[in-house]
Amino acid sequence: MPDTESATCLARWSPELRRAVMAALPEYFAWSAEEQLRYRVNLPNENREAIVAALLREHGERRPAALAKLESHGRVPLDVQNRINEWLLPLKGIGEDAFALNEHFAEDGSILDFETLLDYDRDDHAFQQNARQRDLDSYQPEPYTGALHGTWARMLVDGRLCYATLTMASWHLYGAMEDAASAEIVVCLPHHHVRGPEDGKRDKSGSIRWDMRVQANGQEALLEELQHRVWEEQFRRRSEMGRLFREQRQGACFLDDHPWECQDPNERNLLVVFSDPDALAAVRFTSFLRDCRRIERPLAELGALEVREATRMRDFVAAQHEDLVKNFDPKVVPLRKKWKVMLHPEALRDMEDDGLA
Repeated sequence: MPDTESATCLARWSPELRRAVMAALPEYFAWSAEEQLRYRVNLPNENREAIVAALLREHGERRPAALAKLESHGRVPLDVQNRINEWLLPLKGIGEDAFALNEHFAEDGSILDFETLLDYDRDDHAFQQNARQRDLDSYQPEPYTGALHGTWARMLVDGRLCYATLTMASWHLYGAMEDAASAEIVVCLPHHHVRGPEDGKRDKSGSIRWDMRVQANGQEALLEELQHRVWEEQFRRRSEMGRLFREQRQGACFLDDHPWECQDPNERNLLVVFSDPDALAAVRFTSFLRDCRRIERPLAELGALEVREATRMRDFVAAQHEDLVKNFDPKVVPLRKKWKVMLHPEALRDMEDDGLA
């Protein structure tokens, strides 16, 4: 693949990118095709910053070195970040679509270690299961039914940067269940969140405590029990659907090119939902979009499943609320592990920037 991939890559490079790489790393062009490919997909941070600075200079930006430094810390405006991502993707991406996974790999690993999406997903599933078994004594490993869950990627579509989100149908429908349940719970038990006394306080490491409390007009214990039952049912149903889809072996995917209600009109996004592992096996990273189109099914089919699962979850919430109103004793408090949430200052800053905090 390296020789073919190298030729495909260079054909996509803009004159500005070619000059930027030449200025920042002239020895790149003396390397073998294999060395170039390995370097590109694991672009070192210091080289990336130098190339970004050169690109900014090529595109007439003022103070390119300072702006590249800010970009390396995620502190540039979104429109600038999008332009930099688009300029860089022909360098970092592989295959027909300049495809790049925006995910972490094992040390010395890269997307080049995996031919298909199934290869990558199986490996990631095994890693996650091993980590959970190591960290949680009582954890029972989940069988593999497809594990993609909001995996981020970038590609070029018609020469433009496109941000892609890859997920399994069972996890996508889990999101539909969450939305339906949240809305129904608010109807059954109106509530809101208020800041607790520890919210915003720092510990010795500098992390910031997140302490939000629920107020539900004296029904907090009942609300907590209802939410616990709903969460358990959502996880159970998600696992069940994963098994069912794996057994059905539809081998399909669904493509939504306008998936987010509030997405930036100048930003191109694509949601790709895969039915089961057979669908993942049919998609190669070097021909990602073409392979997805080959197994694509109408988006309306996925929409029908969303309606089904949302209706099912609303009925479940209503039935459980009715049962709790009749039988719940707030004096009997089940023993459940309480979680303390600490946020790194950078994470809190990003949440504030997104309007989430």
